[in-house]
Amino acid sequence: MAQTKTVLKLDIACQKCKTKVLKAVTAIEGVDKVETDEVKGTLAVTGTADPFDIVKRTRKAIACAGKVVDVVTIGPPPKPEEKKPDVKKPDNKKPDDKKPDPPPVCPCPPYPYYGSSYIVVPRETYPSCSIL
Repeated sequence: MAQTKTVLKLDIACQKCKTKVLKAVTAIEGVDKVETDEVKGTLAVTGTADPFDIVKRTRKAIACAGKVVDVVTIGPPPKPEEKKPDVKKPDNKKPDDKKPDPPPVCPCPPYPYYGSSYIVVPRETYPSCSIL
């Protein structure tokens, strides 16, 4: 059987439903790739598995939650795009004419300035009181 891509629309917002669906679909023989999109609410299954079997098992997995599975598309998977080499155009600018980057700015506030004077606190060698 040829590779097919089956795209289903279903509500898989909760983690429990998502886990049930993924376990049910990945157990099918011939499934190569499973993609989920919670934002769009889609499940895309790629492989040689029968699309009828995929839809049937997905509906059975989340039927107890009262959710519905709709078929969006069934068909061949899209061909991978060929990457074209980037052609760089020569620039007439001189690359050595740029200024050096300024030093990074520290996000911490600076220490307060106390001046250059020192405060001398005399230490008493014989205190007049004692604490027992």
